[in-house]
Amino acid sequence: MNFAKLFLKKASPDKTKIAIVDDIEYKYTKKRCSKTIKISIKGANRVSVTMPYYCPYKVAQNFVEEKKEWIKSKLEIAEFDKIDENYQTKTNNLIISTGLIKKPVIKKTGRIIQFIYPIGEDFYSSEIQKMAALALKKALYIEASEYLPKRLEQLAVQYGFKYKKVSLKTAKTRWGSCSFINNINLNINLMTLNDKIIDYVLIHELCHTIEKNHGERFWALVEKCIVDAKEIRKELKKKKFVV
Repeated sequence: MNFAKLFLKKASPDKTKIAIVDDIEYKYTKKRCSKTIKISIKGANRVSVTMPYYCPYKVAQNFVEEKKEWIKSKLEIAEFDKIDENYQTKTNNLIISTGLIKKPVIKKTGRIIQFIYPIGEDFYSSEIQKMAALALKKALYIEASEYLPKRLEQLAVQYGFKYKKVSLKTAKTRWGSCSFINNINLNINLMTLNDKIIDYVLIHELCHTIEKNHGERFWALVEKCIVDAKEIRKELKKKKFVV
């Protein structure tokens, strides 16, 4: 037996496949050390599935389907954990406080979005966290609608791009997208990023009005508009979606 070949075979890297379903990323990883299929939650929109090396991906996908209700409940908990008692978006303040009320309420006054929940309630309970998440989403949507369409139009005029219409979304896997007919979707979570990164995402989608894939011509077009595009792209990969 050729032990050198045997060792190399055993030392080969794990195999990984990624599937995105309903804006949730499922990462399937085959591991030689795994004896069973295991599911773990890595965030509000990421699920890790480890499986034996020679287990077919279809078997793991069927297992995930059987556990979808359990996964849904765990994803909701992961989402709740990210809302803190105070949060500042780009141009709005989300203020969370208690009051002599029976049910949680959301109010907006100027640049202040107030989320008030009943005294004595556990802020980290699922019901209160859902409401807090709604308040934060409202804050982000308000400022996104005020800022993103105008900034997209400014950049389009500046660099000579044309698009049909712009829509605001809350997708958990993409900061933006451009359709085949040049409709642009922008994620309201962009309002948690700095101006430089926001401009990068907007220009990225504008470049897709000309180049529909991520080939060499696309990246050349992006870098023609933004000199330090590669560095900004690396910075963007470290950012997380809030709602």
